[in-house]
Amino acid sequence: MDAETGEAASTGQLVGRYLGYFLAGIPLGLGILWVAFDKRKQGWHDKLAGTVVIRQTRPEPVRFNRA
Repeated sequence: MDAETGEAASTGQLVGRYLGYFLAGIPLGLGILWVAFDKRKQGWHDKLAGTVVIRQTRPEPVRFNRA
């Protein structure tokens, strides 16, 4: 999600986030481990792209197809 508006991230943001993984991994993975210390749980790749990950709070119910 876009970190400012809460809307869906743009294609440019998603590409930037993907490329940001490589930059975040260069200094011994510190940019990815940064999630543990950030109050918004953003890694460097999220900060660079201006994105934030939203997790679903309730799991999806299990559904079975009846034969």
